Amino acid sequence: MPLAAILSATAPSSDRPDVPRAQLAFAAQTLLEYQARQAIAVGARQLFIMVEAVTAPLSRLVDRLEGEGVRAHLVRDMPGLVRQLPREDDVLLFADGMIVDQKYLTDIAGSSGNTLLVVQDDSATAHLERVDGVHRWAGVARVESHTLFNTLDLIGDWDLVLTLLRAVVQSDARRIIASHSDVMEGKIALVDRQDTADLVGRSITIPLDVDGSSAGAERYLLQPVARHASTKLLRMQIPPSRIVFGAMGMAVLGVLFSSLVWTVPALLMFLSALTVDAVARQLARIGQQGKSSVLMQQVPPALVALGIMWLGVRHDVGADGLHLGLLVLVTAAALDGKRPKILPDWAFMTPGTASLMLLVGTIFGKFEPAIAVAAVLAIASLAAMLLLGGPGERRPS
Repeated sequence: MPLAAILSATAPSSDRPDVPRAQLAFAAQTLLEYQARQAIAVGARQLFIMVEAVTAPLSRLVDRLEGEGVRAHLVRDMPGLVRQLPREDDVLLFADGMIVDQKYLTDIAGSSGNTLLVVQDDSATAHLERVDGVHRWAGVARVESHTLFNTLDLIGDWDLVLTLLRAVVQSDARRIIASHSDVMEGKIALVDRQDTADLVGRSITIPLDVDGSSAGAERYLLQPVARHASTKLLRMQIPPSRIVFGAMGMAVLGVLFSSLVWTVPALLMFLSALTVDAVARQLARIGQQGKSSVLMQQVPPALVALGIMWLGVRHDVGADGLHLGLLVLVTAAALDGKRPKILPDWAFMTPGTASLMLLVGTIFGKFEPAIAVAAVLAIASLAAMLLLGGPGERRPS
């Protein structure tokens, strides 16, 4: 069954009544954009955003989404919503300002018929809308098209979201019960002020290796730095694509330093570029924006690999540099391809690991032995990936 989504951008924030809670900064974007991208990630093909007035930030959001191939509509009244909603689609209904862990949205999108996400009624959830004496609504529901249009015909001037919620409850909808721990950890939260948005944003920061795309120095050295930096950047609403451009610029500067045989500055710049790239990946994943910047995120590791090759040439060990650069590039591509890991994370010769080994070797005046050893280890790592590859469980780190 195709899906659409209804989101709301009308309720004011409690700390700044002139700012809708949907426009609060959250996960390097607005809270409304985060909800929109959550809906898109589970298959919503059209978005209907209920607004009181069409503002410049809302129009820019619609333009961004449509630039990514998603149809988004700003709706100011009930007749406009009824006229534009597709008759055959079920709808994901979001409460204004509600943040929900993506796993629950995936469950709801994969269900059929009317479905509610609920939490146990207790002191920690007393601020949420009551469903009955046992549960409160966790802010997301799936409304089947029949229920949706039968209810829209009766709403008039009533509250759209709460009226649809009552219709779903009365239909004896399936209930997905969110865990109490997710409520306590902020993975299910009603955000009505900027302080709460900041707190919840920090709670959803996740390790870069959650999808298995990080290993080597990137995981053990750069990831902790990236996670700390991304937490600080959440309120700044900097698009991950711009941060990737920064990483690309650093990597290009590192390649320039390589051509000048400024080895230590070049390797430091490569490590900095990979760190900034890791920040961009972290922010993209937190903000559900990973797909839009995948290609650009391949560029910094590729530039680092190119710089390693050039350093080898400039130090008269071009063969070792060529081998090492190509091998770390293959490793980076394999990790980004989300292939099952059959080696411990420390055993991968990644661009970051190679740069770190060369930096240590250069500091001790042993660049040529360092690049030779790194190339041999990269060959061994790739050989192990090929010989031990195939279906199987990831080995523990």
